[in-house]
Amino acid sequence: MFNESELKKHLSTGQFKNIYLVFGEEKMLVKRAVEQIEKKLTGGSANDFNYHVFADGAAISEISVSADIIPFMGGYNVIRLNDVDIDKMKSDDFDALMKILKGLPDTTVVIIAMPTLELTSKTAKSQMKKLIAFADKSGVCMELVHRTGLALERDLCKWAKAGGCSMSELTAHTLIQYVGEDLNLLNTEMKKLTAYADGREITPEMIELLVTKSTEASIYDLFGFIIGGNTDKAMSAISALYYEGVNGMTILSVLSNAYLDAYRARAGVDAGKKMTEVAADFSYGRREWVLNKALKQIRAVTTPSLRRSLDAILDVQTRLVTESVDERTEVEKLVCKLVLIAGDKSDE
Repeated sequence: MFNESELKKHLSTGQFKNIYLVFGEEKMLVKRAVEQIEKKLTGGSANDFNYHVFADGAAISEISVSADIIPFMGGYNVIRLNDVDIDKMKSDDFDALMKILKGLPDTTVVIIAMPTLELTSKTAKSQMKKLIAFADKSGVCMELVHRTGLALERDLCKWAKAGGCSMSELTAHTLIQYVGEDLNLLNTEMKKLTAYADGREITPEMIELLVTKSTEASIYDLFGFIIGGNTDKAMSAISALYYEGVNGMTILSVLSNAYLDAYRARAGVDAGKKMTEVAADFSYGRREWVLNKALKQIRAVTTPSLRRSLDAILDVQTRLVTESVDERTEVEKLVCKLVLIAGDKSDE
């Protein structure tokens, strides 16, 4: 399969293939790759004579007719099949589509794009696997997988450079912790940061000033304040969350997840496991970094304290559902209690 740099090199040669298949987890990258292919094929001026788009459910006969069109005034006849669920096609339609793809005129290029359809090579079934194998052999096949860790940080640094600025990988890591790993959100924030930096280095201070933390990131910050015994900052974080309209049950739900992350990380270390193994055991996937961060934060907290904290959170969650109580008061009392539990070393 092609990667992004290989696609760029391929397109620069002007020696195009008759079929391009682009899919994967990173929808923003899928859209970007398809745009690059189409721009090269059409010269940036697609029209009704040389550009045809078909959505899921389109008649195979219409695709066949379009495939045989001779491009007006030269160039390429470009067909885009958009979010066509190959595995849900009737077998006869799939066979007919494959016959079309195998017999394309030299001047016809078919782009099969999945800009919103959730599909990976692992979830693909029989028909899609056949299409992937054919595209990989006879054309260009791209699966754009989710970016994580160092690869994502380096991508952000490249985006900063493309915007005329610079940014260290450590600063990129800070941005990811603020926003999360969604490329669409990161792209939006990077545009904001590069505009503000105006040719300078993007710094953590700029991120603090301009970037709005996700609700999850803010609650994980709250967890850090609690574990660190900083009651004042913890209460300020609660006030900020309520000001943003986050309700108590959401706060407690994410907070309990933070404690579960910490408990799993601690249990994994105690069992002699690596964090990659713990992440795999609990299906963390791309969020392995959460476990590593939690493990650093709880160095001074005992395992029994983590258990008691989870019990305390569950108790308040139950009360909010079953009793008529003041939600914010209960959450604030819980936070104070969690700070005390975190600092308790009597069970060592």
